[in-house]
Amino acid sequence: MKRIFTFIIALMSMFAVMQSASALVYNVTVPAGTQACFISGTMNGWSTPLVNRMTKVDDTHFTLDIPTALVTDSFKYYSGPDWKYEERDANGLALAKNRGYKEADVVANWAAVYLTSYEKDITIDVLTPATTVQCYVVGSFNNWASPAAAYQMTKVATTADGVEFSKTIHALDTTTLQYKFCAGPAWSYQQTATSNFNYMTDGAVVVVAAFDAIYDPAKTGTINITATVPAGTSEVWIMGDFLGWNMSNAVKGTKNADGTWGFSIPMVMSIQYRLYNHNDWGYAEVGQADPTSDLPNRSAVYPADANTSITVYAWKQTYSAAPTVNADNYKIYAVSKAIVVEGVTSRVEIIDLSGRLVQLQKLAGKFVSDNLKSGLYIVRVDGATKKVAVN
Repeated sequence: MKRIFTFIIALMSMFAVMQSASALVYNVTVPAGTQACFISGTMNGWSTPLVNRMTKVDDTHFTLDIPTALVTDSFKYYSGPDWKYEERDANGLALAKNRGYKEADVVANWAAVYLTSYEKDITIDVLTPATTVQCYVVGSFNNWASPAAAYQMTKVATTADGVEFSKTIHALDTTTLQYKFCAGPAWSYQQTATSNFNYMTDGAVVVVAAFDAIYDPAKTGTINITATVPAGTSEVWIMGDFLGWNMSNAVKGTKNADGTWGFSIPMVMSIQYRLYNHNDWGYAEVGQADPTSDLPNRSAVYPADANTSITVYAWKQTYSAAPTVNADNYKIYAVSKAIVVEGVTSRVEIIDLSGRLVQLQKLAGKFVSDNLKSGLYIVRVDGATKKVAVN
């Protein structure tokens, strides 16, 4: 009997260890009067706070289990789903640095206090040009996700003034709610006006005078692209407006027997796109005349370009699985809004999370970056990479 009991205790202990290793639980005590709490940090790429809403335990305590979080992640707490609600120190000033993981945290103050009464369903109505067939609404309420079926509006009426569409959305924060419209399921169909609508000033009944293009599903088809690429290319990816220019949506091509790469993009009228030899912004194709700059967007129109062939002359950089930085060879750290790398032998690149090259320097010795915004960066030193957080 004792052996069975011991075995059960051991089994329970093993389960507890496995469970704790698979996730981090964030617990925070907040000021009285706090109605909601959110968290954002390197665990979610410093995405808008609305991504991680915490669970209320009682009037001054919130908790959240994040399975993908690491103890090395840095973060901040927010009283609402927008950057303006970030936490402050006891003197009401910005935190001296971002937080690191602890089993329990305490927030002293908020820059602004979010009220749950800001959260509500809003019906948005828009009048569009007479030629509009479909209309989509996107905005801060969905973290500016690409136009998709979930955000397609309902056609209400066609009048002498144009076509009316309507959509009820759920907004976590009506005080910061901004939105815009697209006349098709891609950013290439967005409203021509560059400024977004603001719910607090424009209301929920608005007019769009023009779109960059208007989608008509009756005129769509599949555009097939065959790409000839530089020898030695191990993978080819396509990115474009039909994928929301969101690299996480990038599509890998199919390698043909003759060494070319193929892509098929269904149900489109026209597209803008570029090719990459890795699903990362830093690996874009470049032009023959200027091999240092990204090639301008390519375009294709259905049915004229239903079957089109292109040639990639070169890549901005050629992808190979980069090794991680060896701590014995380099010392990398952040200090005073800069990243420092000691032990460089050839070059250092600082890249932000969108894949944009922030700084590049060729040198041997010690590298100190320019002042950087708070956030997570990829440091590529002598071909090896490491992620570094700047507070």
